[in-house]
Amino acid sequence: MTELFHQLLTWVSQHPGWSYSVIFLVAMAESLAIVGLLVPGVVIMFGIGALIASGAIAFWPAMGWAVAGAVAGDGLSFWLGHHYREQLTSIWPFNRHPQSLQRGVEFFDRYGGKSVALGRFFGPIRAVIPLVAGMMGMAPLRFVVANVLSALAWAPLYLLPGIVFGASLELASEVAMRLVILGLLLLFLAWAVYNLVRWLFRHLSPHTSRWVQWLLTWGRAHPVMGGIARALADPNHPETRGLSILATLLVVASVLFTLLLGLLPEDGLHTDLDNGVLQVLQSLRTPWTDHLMVYLSHFTDTLPVIILSLGLLLFLYLTGHARAASYWLAAVVFAVLGSFLLKLGLQVPRPEVVAHPPGSWSFPSGHTLKAVVLFGFLSVLVARPLPDRWRWLPYSLAGLLIFAVALSRLYLGVHWLSDVAGSLTLGLAWIALLGLAYNRHERQPGHWRGLSLAGLLLIGGGVTLESALHHEQSLARYQPARSLQRITADAWWQGETKIPAFRADLRQHQDHPLNLQYDGDLAWLGRQLETTGWQPAPRLNWRDWLRLLAPNQPLQALPVLPQVHDGRHEELLLIKPLPRDRRLVLRLWESNFRLGPGARPLWIGNVSEQQQVRLLQSITYARTVADFALPLQELRQDLRGIAVEWQTSGESILRIRVPRQQR
Repeated sequence: MTELFHQLLTWVSQHPGWSYSVIFLVAMAESLAIVGLLVPGVVIMFGIGALIASGAIAFWPAMGWAVAGAVAGDGLSFWLGHHYREQLTSIWPFNRHPQSLQRGVEFFDRYGGKSVALGRFFGPIRAVIPLVAGMMGMAPLRFVVANVLSALAWAPLYLLPGIVFGASLELASEVAMRLVILGLLLLFLAWAVYNLVRWLFRHLSPHTSRWVQWLLTWGRAHPVMGGIARALADPNHPETRGLSILATLLVVASVLFTLLLGLLPEDGLHTDLDNGVLQVLQSLRTPWTDHLMVYLSHFTDTLPVIILSLGLLLFLYLTGHARAASYWLAAVVFAVLGSFLLKLGLQVPRPEVVAHPPGSWSFPSGHTLKAVVLFGFLSVLVARPLPDRWRWLPYSLAGLLIFAVALSRLYLGVHWLSDVAGSLTLGLAWIALLGLAYNRHERQPGHWRGLSLAGLLLIGGGVTLESALHHEQSLARYQPARSLQRITADAWWQGETKIPAFRADLRQHQDHPLNLQYDGDLAWLGRQLETTGWQPAPRLNWRDWLRLLAPNQPLQALPVLPQVHDGRHEELLLIKPLPRDRRLVLRLWESNFRLGPGARPLWIGNVSEQQQVRLLQSITYARTVADFALPLQELRQDLRGIAVEWQTSGESILRIRVPRQQR
């Protein structure tokens, strides 16, 4: 995606005239009768906004051509409606789909002349409102005023999301493109989960009564399994024994299914899909996302689960819902005990991403199973007293929490995709059975407001306490294990060892070379360079982000955004102000190489130049200049005045080490 975007930038910069012509034609087609229904104008305008943010297209000319195109498209549609009037109903596509024209007529009848301005912002009727306005005899002068004013508002509104996205791409290239890719993936998956749960509820809910009746009929015809069926569906039948049998059957079925998969060829459980998902997510790791995923994993860590389980159990008993409390207890016991027994019995190895203590097994994902069962059954308790039209909401919110926990376990590299999928299936099966029995036997539904408030407070309190007590330890525990390579200092100094040449971000994304290599103490190097004008760059905090919204800030006042190499931020970050509002930035990361008998870390990084970029006079940030040769030359000049040993290799790699007498 990023390579395609860069190719598009190159073409646009070489053909600016064609770019503005495309903007005019797209804006006109978006507003033109019939054609606007077929042209993906929103998507194209979004892309144009991204090009504006990159500097390939100027904002004001793009804005002017977009407004002109929108006015021309609406004007042409108005003329067609004014000229043909009632004949439009016999012209394709209105003769085949009269409802589209009818919706426009109804909208115009409701809002009158204001419909021209309002309709431009409503997708289903945007392309027919000007046509209807002409057909209904709206005064031309009144139409022109509404047309121009609405176009002036429409153009920046449709360009702004693309501009924000393009600016985020530019900022991401300074930090990590993988951060943007993962962010977009998270947003898409969250949207998909939310809408999937909502769609499933709306399509399955009307059939539940018929399924329950079928279950009762089937139970009467099968004496052996009839007791279990009646335990689920018959309100007058005791449910404890039937639910106990079903819970055992679910665990046994999971064991048999997992063992069956383990007998299959090609590495058993760990298929190409398992390994593929693991590798993709590991390639997208960044320190900031590591923090986020550890926070999400906290939702079903031990302490939050204990707080939620005991707190909600106590709340249900104190509010007089003893039967609901017993169902909640059944959900908790199954989530905890089922996960423990399956792990102990199957002993499936975890992925070799992070270090694990002995006896730590992969299948099922305990965090995911607890999330499905606890959050899922809590949504059942909350949804039952709600009106039918709102019952999908707690299920969708529970689905988002479950998705967040499941994704965190995959991202952190502690589970395979098959672990998470198996946990989701097992948990959903138990919740479906438990929820069916609860809804058929419980005659006193809880109050949804009290349940919602109690659940939110317990979940929020548990996660907050867990984060405050154990977040840093958890973050360290989930760091990927590194494979270190021992080499001799002489082999490195003579260039006999192949060292990574580019910052590891996305594959094939080699914008930032690693042109520095250093053997020595970082603090010592920092002190030496301070004598030549270098200074430590302050670490980024939340206040620094506010400076990006102050366009009058000089470059030296802007924060230096940390960059990601191989999933880690730099250990050393120095800056040096230059004339004409420029600055040099030096970054060093710890490599996977160790030097000499003392296993000293070899540091790799680069020196680059940054210039200030102002976007629409509202956002400003520092952009890395593509030329890395000049900054390297500047650093070589500084090294001549300090006590270090250094040499260049092919004018592109600079090796630095502490003098022998200082080691």
